[in-house]
Amino acid sequence: MRKLSLLIAGGLLAATSLAAAVPAQAATSSDGLTAMSDFVSAFWDPTTDYFYTNSNQQIETAHAYGPDSGLYADFWWEAQNWETVMDAYQAAEAQSSSQASTYRSMIDEVYDGFTAFYPTFSTDFNDDLAWWDVASIRAYQITGESRYLTTAENLFSEIWAYQDSTYGGGIWWQRSVQNEKNVAANAPVAEAAAEIYQATGDSSYLTDAESIFSWVQSTLQSGGHVYDHIDGSGVAKWDFTYNFGSYIGAADALYEATNTSSYLTDAVSAATWATTYLTNAGTVDYEGVDDAGGFKMILIRNLAHLVTVEGESQFLPYLQRNANQAWNVRRSSDGLIGADWSAPTSSSYIQSLTAAAGASALLVVPADGSTGAQPAFGTYDAINALTNISTESSNAGFQGRGYLAGWDADGQYVTFEVNAPSTANYELDFFYAAGAGAATRQITVNGTTLAQTESFPSTGSWTSWSTIRLNGVALNQGYNTVTVNYSAAAGDTNYLNLDTMQASVQLLAQNGVLHGLSTESTYSGYSGTAYVAGWDADSEWVDLNANVSRTGTYSVTLRYAAAAGNASRYLYVNGAAVNDNLSLPGTASWSTWNTVTVSGVALNAGSNTISVIYNSSLGSSNYVNLDEATVQYTGG
Repeated sequence: MRKLSLLIAGGLLAATSLAAAVPAQAATSSDGLTAMSDFVSAFWDPTTDYFYTNSNQQIETAHAYGPDSGLYADFWWEAQNWETVMDAYQAAEAQSSSQASTYRSMIDEVYDGFTAFYPTFSTDFNDDLAWWDVASIRAYQITGESRYLTTAENLFSEIWAYQDSTYGGGIWWQRSVQNEKNVAANAPVAEAAAEIYQATGDSSYLTDAESIFSWVQSTLQSGGHVYDHIDGSGVAKWDFTYNFGSYIGAADALYEATNTSSYLTDAVSAATWATTYLTNAGTVDYEGVDDAGGFKMILIRNLAHLVTVEGESQFLPYLQRNANQAWNVRRSSDGLIGADWSAPTSSSYIQSLTAAAGASALLVVPADGSTGAQPAFGTYDAINALTNISTESSNAGFQGRGYLAGWDADGQYVTFEVNAPSTANYELDFFYAAGAGAATRQITVNGTTLAQTESFPSTGSWTSWSTIRLNGVALNQGYNTVTVNYSAAAGDTNYLNLDTMQASVQLLAQNGVLHGLSTESTYSGYSGTAYVAGWDADSEWVDLNANVSRTGTYSVTLRYAAAAGNASRYLYVNGAAVNDNLSLPGTASWSTWNTVTVSGVALNAGSNTISVIYNSSLGSSNYVNLDEATVQYTGG
């Protein structure tokens, strides 16, 4: 496969316009079948029983591989498209939909159409065969047709012939040029072999599956971090979602074949790493187009199996968020879903592998019926954003899996795609290092300049990290862009390493409904134009309105000063107590501000009232100046 034309650096969004997204609405179980109907309408050619490469049904030079000079999807793309058909069949069966018979027939049709072009499955790439091997044994499990089992066994035999002891074992990726062994040519083979063993009872398949998985685990994985390949230069530690997905699939298949719990542990470990680090604040990474447009499908499909079959429900909120994101960014003209699930789908043609990923997510993930813009949670990792800056992980102290480094040239930028839960003011926190001295950068929000030369003060060394905060940043509900750019014309200077950005809804206390309280601006360091002050008696409280798009759990962070010593307050949300006596530790002065975060706060879609109350009967004590509350979605 990997005739790679990845778009790890940003640029696609600048090159193509964004189409109008469908208005946000609930993602339900039937939406998967709707997405599949749209996919079939755009890509299926019933005269050849084959999926087109592109939604415009034209040959495009960007990826001109496959039958008829690239008119139809290439080798491994059609294997994934076939699995999407199987996803649709199983979803339709589960819903007792009349469409089940259509997709059952299409399982056979896709296979017949492919083998008409590739009767001997001829290819130079073992991973291409591996994806067909996995799909063929799945087709046998669904249909019981012996030809699919025969194909799976024959493909395994062909691939296994390219296994040897170089690099300690493993199967070569390419047949004619044996210079690399990768996860994509090995983990799917282990998965297929484990499933062929279950279908046939032939223990040699299980032996081979365990052998090849053991090699992948020891050579291309560490602590759940799955790498890409090994060659003469060593291990290439590239992070692609499909490597994690195929590793999870292999480990899960071996667990089901052997009931050995360590395999399930392996799958969970890789799933935890991927869902922690390969996200854009909870949405699966945008890795590019062409081959990369379908990478996330491998992860989502195998992660869904881990949840729905093995009961690893801790990953369900992540899956549901991503299915909802895919559904809500589809375009109104044809219902197709693009490669970047953080942004509205572009108006240009879409590739079948890319569109299939979105359809499959909606077919395999149990729907939660949530509505509205999906609020981001966690942090936005700069190396997962749209950028043309190199990455690094050599200086300790960063929060994710690396940071943007060597950033000192005109035109270098990073764009964070922010899906905001409501139209409101937000607080943006940037975590950075400036070891060469103070640096400045231009910051724009939705194309409008917020700051020409925002200062990032010196941190003293590259292993010392700090945070700058932008207050009162206006964001729209749904999709927004925040770009940090080096602009020589604007006067930007010096090197900067950027790790993360966090966006939180900002509720200034001064804008709340004040009961027996007043504002003041005497002491420096507050966020707005004033703060709530002189607060030390019963019947004094402030009501803050938090408008969010999704019912779920949130964290609420209070920013305050308490120079008179330790204080406490009663936190009350939507008519219910959250914390009777929330501790607010004393601060060194009234110009010294501290934060306290309360997690697991339940908020409803729409308007919510967060009340911070002085109630002596519940233990409230001492003076407090309240600056703001910030609200961050955490899941649920």
